[in-house]
Amino acid sequence: MQINVQGELIPVTLVQLNPGEEIFCEGGLMVYSDPSIQTSIRPLTQGGLGRTIRRSLVGGIPFWMHVFHGPGYVAFSRFGPGEVRTLQLAPGQTVDIAEHSLILATNSVQYDTFYVAGTGRIGRMVGFWMDRLTGPGTIVYHGHGNILGFDLKPGEAMQIDHGGLLRKDATVQLQAFNQPLGQGLLGHAMSFEALNVVGPGRLELQTVDPTHAAADSGGKG
Repeated sequence: MQINVQGELIPVTLVQLNPGEEIFCEGGLMVYSDPSIQTSIRPLTQGGLGRTIRRSLVGGIPFWMHVFHGPGYVAFSRFGPGEVRTLQLAPGQTVDIAEHSLILATNSVQYDTFYVAGTGRIGRMVGFWMDRLTGPGTIVYHGHGNILGFDLKPGEAMQIDHGGLLRKDATVQLQAFNQPLGQGLLGHAMSFEALNVVGPGRLELQTVDPTHAAADSGGKG
């Protein structure tokens, strides 16, 4: 299998699959493919039917993935400006990717999702889902804007906007909180939602919040 990232502003990931090789991704990401490529679907039913329905209807996570079978070539894109990274996962290595950022993964990668709870405050962050991917295998993901990387030591903390979160090691912990804008009742009333991030592990951020980018483009993409 060969994976090549082409272009700079809106990158395209071109994959050359050998006979018997497979990759999976969300629907709607394919740009073009060789006629020899075969497709199928892969249901996402981890955690039972109730969790699957909640994840799909409330969280917007697709009910199934599209699988592409070689031989042949197939190209994918997130159809937005940004950077694309390829990551080789060792057996048992687990990383978490922001929802709707994964471009593709080889079929040997185990796919699951988990929920990051919000603060529960009315009008504030209610929470969001992340993809959890475990090796062995290869994943390719898209960061909106530029990708910033940090290696956090044990106990080292950062505070980030949840829209800036792109990828983290499973060892990196997240907790939502409301950041007051000043003192007193007004400062607390005008607070904004954020995430407290604690190491150890690798953390990657994106410089464009994809929800804002979708709103600015009229929700298309």
